[in-house]
Amino acid sequence: MGSQVQARVLPPGFDQTKFDESLDALAAIVGPDNISRDSSLGNLEGPAGESCYGDVWPIGNDESTDHTPSGAVRPKTVEEVQEVVKVASQYGLPVWTVSRGKNLGYGGSGGVVRGSVVLDLHRMNKIIEVSEEHAYAIVEPGVSFLELYAYIREKGYKLWPSCPALGWGSIVGNTLERGFGYTPNGEHSEQQCGMEVVLATGEVVRTGMGALTDSPMWPLFKGGFGPSIDGLFFQSNLGIVTKIGIHMMAAPAAYADCVVSVPNQDQLSAMIRVIAHLEREGIIQNHTSVSNPYRRSLSELQTKPDLVPRVLGPGMQGGCASNKDMTALANEQGWGYWTGNFGVYAASTAILDAQLDLVQERIRQAIPHAKVTATRHYAGPGQRLDASTLPITEIPHTGVPGIHNAAVMNLRGPGGGHLSFSPLFPTDGVDLQVWFDRVLPFTEESGFDLFCDFHVYGRYVIGIILVIYMPATEGERVKKLFERLLEDAERNGISEYRTHINYMDRVRSQFDFGDNALGRMLSSIKGLLDPSGILSQGKSGIWSEPSAAKAAA
Repeated sequence: MGSQVQARVLPPGFDQTKFDESLDALAAIVGPDNISRDSSLGNLEGPAGESCYGDVWPIGNDESTDHTPSGAVRPKTVEEVQEVVKVASQYGLPVWTVSRGKNLGYGGSGGVVRGSVVLDLHRMNKIIEVSEEHAYAIVEPGVSFLELYAYIREKGYKLWPSCPALGWGSIVGNTLERGFGYTPNGEHSEQQCGMEVVLATGEVVRTGMGALTDSPMWPLFKGGFGPSIDGLFFQSNLGIVTKIGIHMMAAPAAYADCVVSVPNQDQLSAMIRVIAHLEREGIIQNHTSVSNPYRRSLSELQTKPDLVPRVLGPGMQGGCASNKDMTALANEQGWGYWTGNFGVYAASTAILDAQLDLVQERIRQAIPHAKVTATRHYAGPGQRLDASTLPITEIPHTGVPGIHNAAVMNLRGPGGGHLSFSPLFPTDGVDLQVWFDRVLPFTEESGFDLFCDFHVYGRYVIGIILVIYMPATEGERVKKLFERLLEDAERNGISEYRTHINYMDRVRSQFDFGDNALGRMLSSIKGLLDPSGILSQGKSGIWSEPSAAKAAA
């Protein structure tokens, strides 16, 4: 049989003629080389070298999970973005905004509405300003964590920028999704100060002190005068953010990379409680990453290759390493069941040593059989630490970005991907422990390895279960697992802080106080700011009403 030709994907309500006309109008703004007339080319290189747009790790194989874009437009300047949205409004063309299009584990550069045109901002890659004195940067959406770090190194600034596990993503994009890094400034949405936003009308707004023309306070004081609107643009579709200010930390004089472990599965709640208390007191200044035996084992394989068949072998055969076997392995290796990684930072050697004494004392009092280790680094007298001279670790507590963690995607074989389920819990640890014990069998029964990536802050925990899978053969199975986790969360009053594009409406529906008052308010704001309904329809479950795009999604 001959190969079948796949029908071209078009935006909802568009025929080929209207679509071509709209792309021609966009090409007149950004140039023909910066238009993609389908989803096959034009994106930044992906984890497997692909340059297509959309979700490169699809889940499921039915129409409901098809988020294929119809094309893309890549503006270079704010002025081009303004003209692009005017054309989109004229044609009723739905666009889906991405900064660098990574969003790995949550849908990549795919949009909620199939056939959207990706508004790809990666060419807007200027570092507008970095202040060493005030420890901030102002950047455009195309600037990656790798690029900002390289700029700071080139200038010799004594700053430690925060970065996530993979440094290729956008600072703007990560911040707007409430993503996180691993220095004391790792809650990126909290470190954001000042925004520039293009509205659907083409109007440009600067938030906070940026509304005062040429004010030096824009990246310094977040509040501005009167109501603060920055929060409207986090995880939203109410505008297109073209610049943000982001705060960083000054390089410390002393730093310790710390590891805590507890022996038993049922000690998670106790571990969370004591760590969160230390964070609230400011003794531990960054957040703590907590791993289960499977995830811990991955950091040991390079130096212990004899463990590879036991840890990775089952997954390479389409199955999983059982929790029972991984628990036995952790006991054999002396790891403990739960491992926590965090950093301690100080302005002097004496302060660091005192902080570490407190950390060890508090943890051992709370959990008698806990182990705590600290690898200490001290600068010379009157000096600050240079992060580039410190050992590279799996978790970038020093703000040095990398992409070595991308290797985790291929643990089950080449061409793998991952999906993240990301619920929130309080830091008493009880709800997290109960939830973990309840859903632990879900991954094993689905045939996937249990990869726990829990992030402990002073007042909340993000309890991420990261599922590594082969999209070509395991997409339907991972979809069923995700939906099982989601159904359990719904039954028990648990919600994610962030979700895959396929489930945004569903997660939004959980926020039902006052007969969904928040959702109605957001739809009203959406209708006012984006009356044509062109910007990222369905993002976080926010739609313009009425919306032909929603009916077609």
